Amino acid sequence: MRVKPTNSRIHSHLDDAELAVFLSGLAAVSRPIVSQWFRARPDIEIKADTSPVTIADRTVELALRDAIASRFPGDDILGEEHDVTRGDGSTGYQWVIDPIDGTKAFVSGKPTFGSLVGLLNSGRPVAGFCDMPILDEFYLGVGEAAWLNGVSISASGSNDLATSRLATTSPDAFSPDGLAAFNLISKLAGVTSYGGDCHNYALLAAGHIDLVIEDSLAPHDIMGIVPIMQAAGVCVTDLRGNPVRYPQTTSLLCAATPKLHAAVLAIIGDSF
Repeated sequence: MRVKPTNSRIHSHLDDAELAVFLSGLAAVSRPIVSQWFRARPDIEIKADTSPVTIADRTVELALRDAIASRFPGDDILGEEHDVTRGDGSTGYQWVIDPIDGTKAFVSGKPTFGSLVGLLNSGRPVAGFCDMPILDEFYLGVGEAAWLNGVSISASGSNDLATSRLATTSPDAFSPDGLAAFNLISKLAGVTSYGGDCHNYALLAAGHIDLVIEDSLAPHDIMGIVPIMQAAGVCVTDLRGNPVRYPQTTSLLCAATPKLHAAVLAIIGDSF
């Protein structure tokens, strides 16, 4: 992992470079478990929210929790599949884990799922990673720098909605108001694509997509990927234009530039 040294402090005794190295090492924790179960047809359980879960989701999360807790015992850790682990309260930092974002893709043998880990400082996302293990793509955002497999990435710089590439996972995930807002923008965008889960955000950070709109999100869907986008220069808010904060944020409007973001937000207006 090639990370330029910096004097800024992100977390406890770690500077940006040290934190990036730690986050990069977590892929070695999660990838072997994912590889063991991918296309192995593990049993699928349906949770109360009707989303699927497998032994892979639960095992990956436990392994990541253990790795983080052993290094940062003072931090809170929360995830999708297990109860919150409280630290000693001395740091104000929280870790948010989504062990397999895109479990529907995972259980269908599709490679477009990822593992997300985000670091929050008093509810504000400050660092995170998105690991796409089957695609061998590791996205990392720390401070003001973002990388894909150790190579610096940045947003496309697109300002034009009419030629923009818009993505969302599924219209079924939207609230009625959120879907109305998405449909307004989809009619004006150059290209609209569906599917992808967390990979959409990563591709936006790397300059291949210009807009991502999502709704009805949980914290574990958001907090690992937002720092990567922001570090790559993406303008990220909720659908009302508010900054991303835990636990309030449940929707995302992510645009390659502030100008494009402002144009979309103006069109959405009071529809959301």
